Amino acid sequence: MSRSSVKWTGNGAGVSGGSASVDMLAAQIGRLLRHPAYRRGAIISPLLLRYLPVDSGYAWNGEAALRARLTAAGLDAARLDHLTRNVQDEFLRLRRPSDA
Repeated sequence: MSRSSVKWTGNGAGVSGGSASVDMLAAQIGRLLRHPAYRRGAIISPLLLRYLPVDSGYAWNGEAALRARLTAAGLDAARLDHLTRNVQDEFLRLRRPSDA
């Protein structure tokens, strides 16, 4: 049986498929920003707040700009996963009935 050779580029885990993760994260953030109950001040995750636009809302249409910003940030797989989970948690929190 022959073994295949693997070349290590030093980029680390999460780089391959990273653009797909960034695309998915940007789409999920866009979905969160368009939710009628979204309020930036109510977001819990400080890391997520770092990547949320300040002037967002219904008129926000900047997934391409956000995708470029996330790509330029060079987020590793763990941070992409953390951000994705936080966006999903925030979206679910918005969908729950308020305790008022």
